Amino acid sequence: MRDRWGVTDEFQFTETITTADVLFIPHPVNTYSKKQLQEFNALCVQQNIRGYGYISGDYGKRYPEHSNLVYFRMGGFKSQLSANNRGFPVFVSDKYPTFFDTDEIKIRPKKAQPLIGFCGYADFSGFIKFSHTLRLVRENLQRFISNPLRKDYEPLFASAYERARLLGYFEKSAMVESHFIYRKQYRAGVQRGESRAVTTREYFENIKNSDYVLCVRGAGNFSVRLYETLMMGRIPVFVNTDCLLPFEDEIDWKKHLVWIEWKDRKNIAARVADFHANLSAAEFEQLQKDNRRLWKETLSVNKMLGFIKK
Repeated sequence: MRDRWGVTDEFQFTETITTADVLFIPHPVNTYSKKQLQEFNALCVQQNIRGYGYISGDYGKRYPEHSNLVYFRMGGFKSQLSANNRGFPVFVSDKYPTFFDTDEIKIRPKKAQPLIGFCGYADFSGFIKFSHTLRLVRENLQRFISNPLRKDYEPLFASAYERARLLGYFEKSAMVESHFIYRKQYRAGVQRGESRAVTTREYFENIKNSDYVLCVRGAGNFSVRLYETLMMGRIPVFVNTDCLLPFEDEIDWKKHLVWIEWKDRKNIAARVADFHANLSAAEFEQLQKDNRRLWKETLSVNKMLGFIKK
Protein backbone atom coordinates (compact mmCIF):
# COMPACT_ATOMS: atom_id res chain seq x y z
CA MET A 1 0.00 0.00 0.00
CA ARG A 2 2.83 2.39 0.82
CA ASP A 3 4.41 2.00 -2.62
CA ARG A 4 1.10 2.34 -4.44
CA TRP A 5 0.20 5.65 -2.79
CA GLY A 6 3.66 7.05 -2.03
CA VAL A 7 3.29 6.93 1.77
CA THR A 8 6.66 7.63 3.40
CA ASP A 9 8.16 6.04 6.51
CA GLU A 10 7.33 9.22 8.40
CA PHE A 11 3.98 7.57 9.07
CA GLN A 12 3.84 4.32 11.03
CA PHE A 13 0.83 2.06 11.54
CA THR A 14 0.00 0.39 14.85
CA GLU A 15 -2.86 -1.83 15.92
CA THR A 16 -2.45 -0.73 19.55
CA ILE A 17 -4.67 2.25 20.34
CA THR A 18 -2.54 3.32 23.34
CA THR A 19 0.44 4.08 21.07
CA ALA A 20 -1.53 5.81 18.31
CA ASP A 21 -1.56 9.54 17.54
CA VAL A 22 -4.73 9.19 15.46
CA LEU A 23 -7.31 6.49 14.79
CA PHE A 24 -8.30 5.51 11.26
CA ILE A 25 -11.72 3.90 10.96
CA PRO A 26 -10.92 0.97 8.65
CA HIS A 27 -14.12 0.79 6.56
CA PRO A 28 -16.40 3.54 5.18
CA VAL A 29 -18.39 5.34 7.87
CA ASN A 30 -21.63 4.46 6.13
CA THR A 31 -21.04 0.73 6.77
CA TYR A 32 -21.14 1.13 10.57
CA SER A 33 -24.04 1.31 12.99
CA LYS A 34 -24.60 4.24 15.36
CA LYS A 35 -23.37 2.07 18.23
CA GLN A 36 -20.13 1.18 16.45
CA LEU A 37 -19.38 4.83 15.72
CA GLN A 38 -20.04 5.64 19.37
CA GLU A 39 -17.51 2.98 20.34
CA PHE A 40 -14.87 4.45 18.02
CA ASN A 41 -15.48 7.87 19.52
CA ALA A 42 -15.24 6.51 23.08
CA LEU A 43 -11.81 5.06 22.27
CA CYS A 44 -10.65 8.41 20.91
CA VAL A 45 -11.97 10.30 23.94
CA GLN A 46 -10.25 7.83 26.27
CA GLN A 47 -6.90 8.28 24.49
CA ASN A 48 -7.38 12.01 23.79
CA ILE A 49 -6.89 11.58 20.04
CA ARG A 50 -9.00 12.14 16.96
CA GLY A 51 -10.52 9.46 14.77
CA TYR A 52 -10.82 9.84 11.01
CA GLY A 53 -13.28 8.06 8.75
CA TYR A 54 -14.24 8.16 5.08
CA ILE A 55 -17.80 8.47 3.79
CA SER A 56 -18.13 6.64 0.48
CA GLY A 57 -20.68 7.13 -2.27
CA ASP A 58 -21.91 10.04 -4.34
CA TYR A 59 -24.71 11.38 -2.21
CA GLY A 60 -24.54 13.92 0.61
CA LYS A 61 -26.19 12.06 3.45
CA ARG A 62 -25.45 13.08 7.01
CA TYR A 63 -24.15 10.49 9.44
CA PRO A 64 -24.10 10.46 13.26
CA GLU A 65 -21.46 12.87 14.52
CA HIS A 66 -19.31 12.59 17.62
CA SER A 67 -16.91 14.88 19.47
CA ASN A 68 -13.65 13.21 18.43
CA LEU A 69 -14.55 11.86 14.98
CA VAL A 70 -13.84 13.66 11.70
CA TYR A 71 -15.35 12.47 8.43
CA PHE A 72 -13.70 12.91 5.05
CA ARG A 73 -16.05 12.94 2.08
CA MET A 74 -16.17 13.93 -1.57
CA GLY A 75 -19.93 14.42 -1.79
CA GLY A 76 -22.20 16.50 0.38
CA PHE A 77 -23.14 20.15 0.60
CA LYS A 78 -20.94 22.53 2.53
CA SER A 79 -23.75 24.68 3.93
CA GLN A 80 -25.47 21.60 5.40
CA LEU A 81 -22.43 20.07 7.09
CA SER A 82 -20.59 20.74 10.34
CA ALA A 83 -16.85 21.32 10.73
CA ASN A 84 -16.51 17.60 11.51
CA ASN A 85 -16.98 16.96 7.79
CA ARG A 86 -14.02 17.75 5.56
CA GLY A 87 -13.46 17.60 1.84
CA PHE A 88 -11.55 14.69 0.39
CA PRO A 89 -9.61 14.74 -2.90
CA VAL A 90 -10.29 12.26 -5.66
CA PHE A 91 -7.04 10.32 -6.07
CA VAL A 92 -5.93 10.08 -9.69
CA SER A 93 -2.74 8.63 -11.13
CA ASP A 94 -0.34 10.61 -13.29
CA LYS A 95 -1.43 10.29 -16.91
CA TYR A 96 1.58 12.01 -18.49
CA PRO A 97 3.83 8.92 -18.25
CA THR A 98 0.93 6.64 -19.19
CA PHE A 99 -0.22 8.41 -22.34
CA PHE A 100 2.44 10.98 -23.25
CA ASP A 101 5.75 9.28 -22.27
CA THR A 102 6.89 12.13 -20.06
CA ASP A 103 6.76 13.37 -16.46
CA GLU A 104 6.78 16.99 -17.56
CA ILE A 105 3.78 18.98 -18.71
CA LYS A 106 3.85 20.92 -21.97
CA ILE A 107 3.13 24.54 -21.12
CA ARG A 108 0.59 26.23 -23.35
CA PRO A 109 1.43 29.79 -24.40
CA LYS A 110 -1.20 32.44 -23.87
CA LYS A 111 -3.30 33.37 -26.89
CA ALA A 112 -5.79 36.20 -27.28
CA GLN A 113 -8.82 34.02 -26.61
CA PRO A 114 -9.04 31.24 -24.02
CA LEU A 115 -9.61 27.72 -25.30
CA ILE A 116 -12.13 25.83 -23.18
CA GLY A 117 -12.02 22.02 -23.18
CA PHE A 118 -14.45 19.32 -22.17
CA CYS A 119 -14.80 15.64 -22.99
CA GLY A 120 -17.54 13.73 -21.24
CA TYR A 121 -21.16 12.91 -20.60
CA ALA A 122 -23.30 15.90 -21.58
CA ASP A 123 -26.74 15.66 -23.17
CA PHE A 124 -29.57 18.12 -23.89
CA SER A 125 -32.09 15.27 -24.01
CA GLY A 126 -35.30 15.87 -22.08
CA PHE A 127 -35.46 12.14 -21.35
CA ILE A 128 -31.99 12.25 -19.73
CA LYS A 129 -33.06 15.22 -17.63
CA PHE A 130 -36.21 13.41 -16.52
CA SER A 131 -34.48 10.10 -15.72
CA HIS A 132 -31.70 11.74 -13.68
CA THR A 133 -34.20 13.86 -11.79
CA LEU A 134 -36.41 10.84 -11.10
CA ARG A 135 -33.44 8.98 -9.61
CA LEU A 136 -32.94 11.78 -7.09
CA VAL A 137 -36.67 11.93 -6.31
CA ARG A 138 -36.52 8.23 -5.42
CA GLU A 139 -33.45 8.79 -3.25
CA ASN A 140 -35.16 11.62 -1.38
CA LEU A 141 -38.34 9.58 -0.94
CA GLN A 142 -36.33 6.79 0.69
CA ARG A 143 -34.75 9.30 3.06
CA PHE A 144 -38.14 10.80 3.92
CA ILE A 145 -39.54 7.36 4.72
CA SER A 146 -36.58 6.60 7.01
CA ASN A 147 -36.85 9.96 8.79
CA PRO A 148 -39.43 12.61 7.77
CA LEU A 149 -37.69 15.26 9.90
CA ARG A 150 -34.29 15.00 8.22
CA LYS A 151 -32.97 17.95 6.23
CA ASP A 152 -30.26 16.37 4.06
CA TYR A 153 -32.25 15.97 0.85
CA GLU A 154 -30.51 15.97 -2.52
CA PRO A 155 -31.23 18.94 -4.84
CA LEU A 156 -32.82 17.81 -8.10
CA PHE A 157 -29.81 18.19 -10.37
CA ALA A 158 -29.68 16.45 -13.76
CA SER A 159 -25.91 16.49 -14.19
CA ALA A 160 -25.52 15.50 -17.87
CA TYR A 161 -28.25 17.95 -18.91
CA GLU A 162 -26.81 20.81 -16.84
CA ARG A 163 -23.31 20.17 -18.22
CA ALA A 164 -24.68 20.44 -21.74
CA ARG A 165 -26.32 23.77 -20.88
CA LEU A 166 -23.03 25.13 -19.52
CA LEU A 167 -21.19 24.02 -22.65
CA GLY A 168 -23.88 25.75 -24.68
CA TYR A 169 -23.14 29.08 -22.98
CA PHE A 170 -19.53 28.77 -24.12
CA GLU A 171 -20.44 27.76 -27.66
CA LYS A 172 -22.73 30.76 -28.07
CA SER A 173 -20.02 33.21 -26.98
CA ALA A 174 -17.60 34.97 -29.34
CA MET A 175 -15.26 35.70 -26.39
CA VAL A 176 -13.91 32.15 -26.08
CA GLU A 177 -13.01 29.17 -28.23
CA SER A 178 -14.43 25.76 -27.44
CA HIS A 179 -12.97 22.28 -27.76
CA PHE A 180 -15.78 19.91 -26.72
CA ILE A 181 -16.41 16.19 -27.17
CA TYR A 182 -19.94 15.25 -26.16
CA ARG A 183 -20.51 11.71 -24.89
CA LYS A 184 -23.97 10.17 -24.73
CA GLN A 185 -23.01 7.96 -21.78
CA TYR A 186 -20.56 7.98 -18.88
CA ARG A 187 -17.12 7.01 -20.24
CA ALA A 188 -18.75 6.83 -23.68
CA GLY A 189 -20.51 3.65 -22.51
CA VAL A 190 -17.24 1.68 -22.64
CA GLN A 191 -16.41 -0.39 -19.55
CA ARG A 192 -13.16 -2.22 -20.35
CA GLY A 193 -10.57 -3.31 -22.89
CA GLU A 194 -8.95 -1.52 -25.80
CA SER A 195 -11.95 0.70 -26.51
CA ARG A 196 -11.83 2.10 -22.99
CA ALA A 197 -8.12 2.84 -23.37
CA VAL A 198 -8.87 4.77 -26.57
CA THR A 199 -11.63 6.89 -25.03
CA THR A 200 -9.54 7.50 -21.90
CA ARG A 201 -6.66 8.76 -24.02
CA GLU A 202 -9.05 11.04 -25.94
CA TYR A 203 -10.28 12.39 -22.62
CA PHE A 204 -6.81 13.34 -21.37
CA GLU A 205 -5.70 14.63 -24.77
CA ASN A 206 -8.68 16.98 -24.66
CA ILE A 207 -7.50 18.33 -21.32
CA LYS A 208 -3.86 18.59 -22.46
CA ASN A 209 -4.84 20.50 -25.60
CA SER A 210 -7.01 23.02 -23.73
CA ASP A 211 -6.24 26.13 -21.68
CA TYR A 212 -9.24 25.80 -19.37
CA VAL A 213 -11.49 22.83 -18.61
CA LEU A 214 -15.10 22.92 -17.42
CA CYS A 215 -15.38 21.16 -14.03
CA VAL A 216 -18.85 20.74 -12.57
CA ARG A 217 -20.46 18.15 -10.32
CA GLY A 218 -21.74 14.80 -11.54
CA ALA A 219 -24.12 12.42 -9.79
CA GLY A 220 -22.49 13.47 -6.52
CA ASN A 221 -21.71 17.03 -5.52
CA PHE A 222 -18.03 16.89 -6.51
CA SER A 223 -15.95 16.89 -9.69
CA VAL A 224 -13.38 14.20 -10.48
CA ARG A 225 -12.39 16.30 -13.51
CA LEU A 226 -11.19 19.07 -11.17
CA TYR A 227 -8.33 16.87 -9.91
CA GLU A 228 -7.60 15.45 -13.35
CA THR A 229 -7.30 18.98 -14.74
CA LEU A 230 -4.88 19.98 -11.98
CA MET A 231 -2.89 16.79 -12.59
CA MET A 232 -2.60 17.77 -16.27
CA GLY A 233 -1.43 21.27 -15.38
CA ARG A 234 -4.43 23.04 -16.85
CA ILE A 235 -6.83 25.60 -15.36
CA PRO A 236 -10.20 24.36 -14.07
CA VAL A 237 -13.36 26.37 -14.63
CA PHE A 238 -14.95 25.29 -11.38
CA VAL A 239 -18.70 25.72 -11.05
CA ASN A 240 -19.46 25.79 -7.34
CA THR A 241 -22.64 24.00 -6.31
CA ASP A 242 -22.09 24.33 -2.55
CA CYS A 243 -19.11 21.97 -2.75
CA LEU A 244 -16.87 20.86 0.09
CA LEU A 245 -13.29 21.11 -1.20
CA PRO A 246 -10.31 19.47 0.53
CA PHE A 247 -7.90 21.38 2.78
CA GLU A 248 -9.76 24.67 2.50
CA ASP A 249 -7.76 26.10 5.41
CA GLU A 250 -4.51 25.31 3.61
CA ILE A 251 -5.30 25.84 -0.08
CA ASP A 252 -6.46 29.14 -1.54
CA TRP A 253 -8.52 27.43 -4.22
CA LYS A 254 -9.48 30.63 -6.02
CA LYS A 255 -5.81 31.15 -6.92
CA HIS A 256 -5.80 27.94 -8.92
CA LEU A 257 -8.99 28.10 -10.94
CA VAL A 258 -11.78 30.21 -12.38
CA TRP A 259 -14.42 30.15 -9.65
CA ILE A 260 -18.03 30.40 -10.89
CA GLU A 261 -20.95 30.34 -8.48
CA TRP A 262 -23.90 28.34 -9.75
CA LYS A 263 -26.13 31.43 -9.75
CA ASP A 264 -23.68 33.14 -12.14
CA ARG A 265 -23.46 30.24 -14.60
CA LYS A 266 -25.14 32.05 -17.51
CA ASN A 267 -22.21 34.49 -17.58
CA ILE A 268 -19.60 31.74 -17.49
CA ALA A 269 -18.03 32.58 -20.86
CA ALA A 270 -17.57 36.27 -19.99
CA ARG A 271 -16.11 35.37 -16.59
CA VAL A 272 -13.51 33.07 -18.13
CA ALA A 273 -12.68 35.64 -20.82
CA ASP A 274 -12.14 38.32 -18.15
CA PHE A 275 -9.99 35.98 -16.04
CA HIS A 276 -7.86 35.18 -19.09
CA ALA A 277 -7.51 38.82 -20.14
CA ASN A 278 -6.28 39.79 -16.67
CA LEU A 279 -3.40 37.29 -16.76
CA SER A 280 -0.10 38.23 -18.32
CA ALA A 281 1.54 35.66 -20.58
CA ALA A 282 3.97 34.81 -17.78
CA GLU A 283 1.19 34.50 -15.19
CA PHE A 284 -0.80 32.22 -17.48
CA GLU A 285 2.15 29.88 -17.90
CA GLN A 286 3.01 30.00 -14.20
CA LEU A 287 -0.54 29.05 -13.23
CA GLN A 288 -0.25 25.87 -15.28
CA LYS A 289 2.95 24.98 -13.42
CA ASP A 290 1.41 25.87 -10.05
CA ASN A 291 -1.63 23.65 -10.69
CA ARG A 292 0.52 20.69 -11.63
CA ARG A 293 2.58 21.27 -8.49
CA LEU A 294 -0.54 21.54 -6.33
CA TRP A 295 -1.62 18.11 -7.50
CA LYS A 296 1.81 16.50 -7.10
CA GLU A 297 2.77 18.04 -3.77
CA THR A 298 -0.55 18.42 -1.94
CA LEU A 299 -3.37 16.27 -3.30
CA SER A 300 -1.72 12.92 -2.67
CA VAL A 301 -2.20 10.29 0.03
CA ASN A 302 1.14 11.06 1.67
CA LYS A 303 0.44 14.81 1.81
CA MET A 304 -3.09 14.21 3.06
CA LEU A 305 -1.68 12.25 5.97
CA GLY A 306 0.54 15.23 6.69
CA PHE A 307 -2.48 17.52 6.96
CA ILE A 308 -4.14 15.07 9.34
CA LYS A 309 -1.02 14.90 11.48
CA LYS A 310 -1.23 18.67 12.00
